[in-house]
Amino acid sequence: MENLNMNKLSDIELEAATGGVAKKDEIKVRPITPIWVKVTASSLNCRYTPNGEIAKIYEKGHRLKVDGITADGEWYRLLIYDPKGGTCYAYIAKRYTVVD
Repeated sequence: MENLNMNKLSDIELEAATGGVAKKDEIKVRPITPIWVKVTASSLNCRYTPNGEIAKIYEKGHRLKVDGITADGEWYRLLIYDPKGGTCYAYIAKRYTVVD
């Protein structure tokens, strides 16, 4: 089975990106059957952690495959190609998407 927990951020980078507010082990995510969502905002920030550092920006209409939702129901989790190298989980605000 492929290891999907391949976040390439070191603990120091994660601390800097989140201001120490959310460590990756503290992010409670409920896995869901993967679905496709479409970006409805003019642009959507994809973040390493909810409310954390921006990893990528997606434009309106972009389709993304998500496989988890945070415990508060506000953020979708998705696997992305990390601009810093490799792949990692990232988060997008659910309110700026629609199920496609």
